[in-house]
Amino acid sequence: MSWTALKRPNDHRFAPPLIDEGDPPNGLRALWAEMASVPGRWRNTLLLTAQVIVMLVIGEVFRIPQLAVMVFICFFLSGNDTASTIKSAVMGGGVILLGTGLTIIFLMFTLSEPGLRLPFMLLLTLGAGFFAQAMTLGPFVNILLFWTVYMMLNADTLQTVGYGIGAFVGNTTESILPDADFLPPEEALLHLMLWTGGIFVIALVAMVAANRIAGHDPIIMLRKGLVDRLCAVANLFEMDCLSEAPEARKVYALAEQGTVGLRRFHDLAAQLHPELPRHRAGLAMIRSMTRLVMIAAAWTRLEGDGGSGLLKASGRMAQRCAAVLLKRPGAQDALEADTTHLEALADKMKGDAARYPLGVELARTLTVIRALLLKPDAQAHGFVYDITAQTQGWFKPDAFRNPGYVQAAIKLALSVVICYGITRFTQWPSISTCVVTCFLVSQGTVGDTVHKMTLRLVGALVGAALGIGTILWVMPYLTDITDLILVVLPVTLLAGWVKSGSERIAYAGVQTSMAYFLTVLQGYGPTLDMATARDRVVGIFIGNVVVYVISTSLWPVSVASIARKHVVSALHVLGDLAVYRRHDRYALVEVGQERLREAFGRAIAAVRSSVINEPLEAARVNTRRGHRKVDARIVTEIQMLAIPVAIIADAHQEPSEDVGAHTEAMKTWLEHFGRWVLNGQDGESLRDALPVPPELPHDPERGFWFAVLDERIRAILDELLPATAPQGEHHHTVLSA
Repeated sequence: MSWTALKRPNDHRFAPPLIDEGDPPNGLRALWAEMASVPGRWRNTLLLTAQVIVMLVIGEVFRIPQLAVMVFICFFLSGNDTASTIKSAVMGGGVILLGTGLTIIFLMFTLSEPGLRLPFMLLLTLGAGFFAQAMTLGPFVNILLFWTVYMMLNADTLQTVGYGIGAFVGNTTESILPDADFLPPEEALLHLMLWTGGIFVIALVAMVAANRIAGHDPIIMLRKGLVDRLCAVANLFEMDCLSEAPEARKVYALAEQGTVGLRRFHDLAAQLHPELPRHRAGLAMIRSMTRLVMIAAAWTRLEGDGGSGLLKASGRMAQRCAAVLLKRPGAQDALEADTTHLEALADKMKGDAARYPLGVELARTLTVIRALLLKPDAQAHGFVYDITAQTQGWFKPDAFRNPGYVQAAIKLALSVVICYGITRFTQWPSISTCVVTCFLVSQGTVGDTVHKMTLRLVGALVGAALGIGTILWVMPYLTDITDLILVVLPVTLLAGWVKSGSERIAYAGVQTSMAYFLTVLQGYGPTLDMATARDRVVGIFIGNVVVYVISTSLWPVSVASIARKHVVSALHVLGDLAVYRRHDRYALVEVGQERLREAFGRAIAAVRSSVINEPLEAARVNTRRGHRKVDARIVTEIQMLAIPVAIIADAHQEPSEDVGAHTEAMKTWLEHFGRWVLNGQDGESLRDALPVPPELPHDPERGFWFAVLDERIRAILDELLPATAPQGEHHHTVLSA
């Protein structure tokens, strides 16, 4: 549902806020940032290039059909680390092989009955659109059904143009004949599908072997992320937490990332190192490290001086912890010999209602990190709990209640039907990539769909242009397989570098490689056929146009509507954290509280990932009539509210009745705030409904941080809500990230 549909027509000032990414880098600046070298990128690129060379040698020497497909599989299923590559290879390969087997079974009954086959393909397409959105393993089910539909589509192509695996009647490239010229259509199609399955097996075995031998271990990235956080905090503490220092900006950037990235690296590393989940210390370390960064970021916002001794000692402790993670000689002994009593240094700040509770949290967090590094075995610590995500079933909770899933299925099926009709009406079967495009670029929101469409088209254009250039200027001079390898090497490196980047550009590398190899690797020798590149680009362009028109015309879903729901979820969890009461006020860690903190971090991360493609949406999908926005900066401000909420909950003094009443009121108000963000309900009363912080003369720490919480919430409201003005005068605030 778009923002326009939710907006209150009679009150423009208090309409629900727009949600976008703020002011992200764009154009050449964004491309330059995405193409920059990051740890592990060169390794991934070279490993991917080596796999391509091996596939080329095997395919050319043994004359394996569909060589371009075998080479392309390495790009399509490779990840940026060993664990994700092996997982995608095994699961993706299994899905492809299962889909091929199902296709053979289905075609046994429908190959000679187009009136039965075509409706069956339509049902599979509807299923692909629905299950891709409604199932927890939606992407794999989508690939399974897509592959089945695509292979069944080849039956029509075979009957039209005699498509099939090339067979030799001599020893030259010109002596290749399609096997459909001398085999019945049924056998030719079976021949094609069996060879396709065999090609996948060869490529997948090579991928798994290469990554087991020389792949990038995700535990390296996990360790680097932890070290970066420790070093950033140590450098900031050396500067006495100056808010204008470059170190403060680095800490803020790390605080925004939360736990999601580190948790992902941990889960991937656990697939290669089974001892990680058994110890559980890694997850506790991630939670503690994220909390350390948040505390450092909060300290920079305090005015005045104080706590310099604690900061210096904490900085030294953080540096020693980083040295242990880097496995420097003697680092473990130095950390164990460090007897600095951080809690005693924090106690010297008693009376400072602002810094004392924050100092206690800092000392507590570094104590946990130090203990985990000295003894990573979970049984050695009573504060290491196994906090796992809730078990998910096959389907999402709203799988059969959310009409959006059915709408997505209808949009996909309609796009496929239109593209299929174009290929049949024009008698141009080689542009069937338009049908494939419908499956691959259709996403849950318009912004995500346009992003995928752009990467697919740009990648195909670049790959096709490089392929045609190779045919025109280089192909006549090729004489053997060594020449072929030297020719494809630069393009493979370029495509591999893009593929090894972030999710913002990786898919463009996949498409560049596929368009290039399909153009250059035709048969087993030099080729002058440039029609493949042309037809592929034309098919992708047609598919993009059809999908875009359908996705923006029928039930358009803006990324802002998804992000809005995640913001509401984060506010609800923050309310639960506000009213949480610790069972043991002196315990280092409490599992219920940690579980809520992880849920809050996941919700904030979901907001950030949801809005990243907001700039790609058309104005009629994501309306910009107002200028009040929940952007990246406001999301960070909401995220930072977790610090005063945590300090209020963790204070050593038992909470009074006034504290309990105020936290309950804050929880109710946060739910009110969420209703306004979702649909604009009661926006005009948000300021007046915000509970006033109570006077707590006997609990000055909570009194101060209640005031901080109130001040920061009011600052957010000042950005999002219009100031009081005469009727008819509208005030708009433009926010930037």
